[in-house]
Amino acid sequence: MVVKGKEINFKISNKNHARNFEEALKGMEKAEKEIKSKTADTMKMSVVVDYVIEMFRDFFVKATGEDVLADCEDMDEAKEAYYEFLAGIKKQKEAFLQPFILDRVK
Repeated sequence: MVVKGKEINFKISNKNHARNFEEALKGMEKAEKEIKSKTADTMKMSVVVDYVIEMFRDFFVKATGEDVLADCEDMDEAKEAYYEFLAGIKKQKEAFLQPFILDRVK
């Protein structure tokens, strides 16, 4: 799978990768709550942007073992990388959830 131009060794059909992905999603949920509480009293967008980019970086490291966003300084870029990753997972899931179609045997 390629995310943000970087090749990542990730297959949702691999049980370890799937488990890491699930744990990364849980961590992201927790991080979102922390970001809301930490930034509730600040009007500094730079603080919010830093926290959000770090949340996505942590997600990728936990899910894939790769720091896909190591050089990222743009929150929208981080979010797009996340959506690109989710789209890749969706594509993989669609492929492995239908592996036994008889039409394939021809």
